[in-house]
Amino acid sequence: MIERLNDSEYYRILSSDRRRTTLEVLTEQTDPVELESLAREVATRENDGDAVTEEIVNQVACTLHHIHLPKMADFGVVDYHANATRIESYS
Repeated sequence: MIERLNDSEYYRILSSDRRRTTLEVLTEQTDPVELESLAREVATRENDGDAVTEEIVNQVACTLHHIHLPKMADFGVVDYHANATRIESYS
């Protein structure tokens, strides 16, 4: 569960456009989200709603999996494990 973040932690999480977009997507969900679905929605929003290729979705999924989701999990903002395919927000 999320604990109160200090200002530094809060700004570190929100310093990335991709993490901000990811949080927006996750807070709109009521159930855990599959990584591929999350990546597709993040990619679509980053491209202003334009259609995105599978290559772009895969690139977004890769950065979410290796960089952004682990960092967000470290701060207790999301429930994510490297071997998991579902992500849940603690919003």
